[in-house]
Amino acid sequence: MGPLTVQLPWYWRWAIRIRERFQTPTDQYAATAGAIVTMVAISAALVAGGRWARERELVETDVVRTVQWTVVTAATFAFTGFLVGVWRLTGEVESAFEFIVIGPSDLIRALVTVIVLAGAYTATLLTRRTIAYGTGHGVVSKHQQEIAHHVVQIVMFVPAIAFVVTLWGIPVQSLFLGAGALGVVVGFAARKTLSGAFSGFIILFARPFEVGDWIAVSDREGIVTDITLYNTQIRTFDEEHVLVPNDEVTGSEVTNFTRSDSLRLTTDVGIDYDADVAAAARVATEAMEECDAVNDAPSPDVIRRQFGDSAVVLRLRYWIQPPTIQRKWNAQNAVVEAVKAAFEREGIRIPFPQRELSNRPGVPAQPVDGAAEEETAEEASGDAAGEEADESDTAADGGES
Repeated sequence: MGPLTVQLPWYWRWAIRIRERFQTPTDQYAATAGAIVTMVAISAALVAGGRWARERELVETDVVRTVQWTVVTAATFAFTGFLVGVWRLTGEVESAFEFIVIGPSDLIRALVTVIVLAGAYTATLLTRRTIAYGTGHGVVSKHQQEIAHHVVQIVMFVPAIAFVVTLWGIPVQSLFLGAGALGVVVGFAARKTLSGAFSGFIILFARPFEVGDWIAVSDREGIVTDITLYNTQIRTFDEEHVLVPNDEVTGSEVTNFTRSDSLRLTTDVGIDYDADVAAAARVATEAMEECDAVNDAPSPDVIRRQFGDSAVVLRLRYWIQPPTIQRKWNAQNAVVEAVKAAFEREGIRIPFPQRELSNRPGVPAQPVDGAAEEETAEEASGDAAGEEADESDTAADGGES
């Protein structure tokens, strides 16, 4: 036999023993069916066991996935070898290996390649689990966990790939030339995706916000639920889950409401021009201080903002802590109700929009549209009454004559 027989004699002896146990076609079909049922049962057991372990939080999700991946890979190799022995395919397999000219050195290199890549993948899983353990104990945040995981992936896989390239004797110069040409093509075809990935790294390292923060991006406002390399997921206050591309996040204005411990809110209210502005401001301040949803420190205050068309506009400023959307809504509702009730008790009017019309000297008065219509109607009715009177007088004159 070829170099494969010398390299792996135990494989062929094991396959020969399997072949000797299944001589007839009936035995071969039964063995194949049994192997398929066993493979399906193993996969179902892994899925059910993983779900059961995750629901009861017995082990971490990464550990469950690692065990499932390892068992499925081992079962697949065993299933393939078993079928090769049952159906007497050892000669075909050897011929296939001889066709691609696999010698002992090639097998060793392939084995080393698999070990290196599998070791790098396993190392990333172990480090991810270690980082997740630190997150659970408050050592690192969820945001820092994502950054560390991606950094570990780069640190592990880049040297592993470089080692594999050197092991197989691939010409690095030709590889770089091909990679350069391919990079230009891929760069033009996937520039949007690459821009999103680059923006994702900027967000992960700059940390303008973290998972759980209340932010506003352009016209979207909500709670950050996830940050990936390509997009940021936001749950709006209407329970909508929005995926915002990271390049849009970095290219627009972002407001983080939870960056500080407290948040100042403002509400505008108008008072009549005849009202005492200082007294109205004092009444509004006292009303806000009585609201439980408003912080005592910093104390609420009132700013005389502007002269409006129908009222003097006062801006009510008050604080909430910590900043959450529910606290914001509660504070706004409480302030509006308290200030309105206080103004009603003190007789301070909140006027409706109104207009005042006056004539300039030397300009005839121009009635508004409603007055003009009434005046036109009165003139028309007066003219009609005059015409009826004239007709009655004419009829009377004709009768006398």
